Amino acid sequence: MGNYSDKYYIKEGYEESGPYSIHDLKAKGISNFTFVRRDNSDDWKPAETFQELSSLFKKKRTWLKWVVGVIIVLIIGIVVLANLPRNIHSEGNIYQAEDQSESKIVVPPPPKIVFNLSSHKKKVLKELFKSCNLSGENQQLVNSCNYSNEFVRNKAVSIAGQDEGEFNLGQVCDIFDFCYNNWKYVNDSKANAVVELASNTIENGLNGDCDDFAVLVCSMVLSIGGEARINYAYGDDSGHAFTEVNIGQTAVDDYIIKRYHSVYEGRGLFVRTDGQGNKWLNLDWFAKHPGGNYFKYNSGTTFYLLQEYCEDF
Repeated sequence: MGNYSDKYYIKEGYEESGPYSIHDLKAKGISNFTFVRRDNSDDWKPAETFQELSSLFKKKRTWLKWVVGVIIVLIIGIVVLANLPRNIHSEGNIYQAEDQSESKIVVPPPPKIVFNLSSHKKKVLKELFKSCNLSGENQQLVNSCNYSNEFVRNKAVSIAGQDEGEFNLGQVCDIFDFCYNNWKYVNDSKANAVVELASNTIENGLNGDCDDFAVLVCSMVLSIGGEARINYAYGDDSGHAFTEVNIGQTAVDDYIIKRYHSVYEGRGLFVRTDGQGNKWLNLDWFAKHPGGNYFKYNSGTTFYLLQEYCEDF
């Protein structure tokens, strides 16, 4: 059990920062999902699991419940008024009309993803002096994304088989959901940052940090015929890794919004468009669903694993 004088560290992407007081955490505006540990502990947990931090989110939840309550009352009022003239003499019809007003959200068949494989002009001298090549990060990710590994391929196919057929959006969502719902966050050693092989991450039960998650999702998408890329992004005081999938010009909004209606926040879907016109859909674990909002970055590097190519953004 903590108290108000405790100090805390927070984990955002690769970086941890702190120590912070509860007052500091409130000023930083952390979410209930931000990874937090106490000063005297190495155990990282979502902020909402700390009882002493619950007050940081209470007002937000209360405000949200109030808004939802008002919306529900308005909807009920509209339904009653709309049915009042023809049902005023029949109580049974009123109940029937209310039952008919409730409709389940029907998720449409997943669209086939049609895309053009991205291409990049490589100039030998320029490639040699790129920081992403000099640092070894490009080659490290190429090695870690062992999408042709039999174990990775078999696992991806067994998951994607829920939406059988040619490469489609349902298969991408199935892979994301499997990784997102089964992931357990574990830090790398402070002395040595490790980007694990995708096959090893499956064998260890889906344990690791953000770059391990990005590598696994990317590898599984590549193994079933899609194109995915990994991004290392850097904000004001932290870094993060996330994957994107090439969806070309495929319309994905209707399917994703209906499939993830319980967590969709109504802010649209988030993609980035490359110089060839391909749209890349965000598959970040912070997003909660494919196409969720991006990590707030100022700069970063994109790694195209199939082409063994990297570029800064």
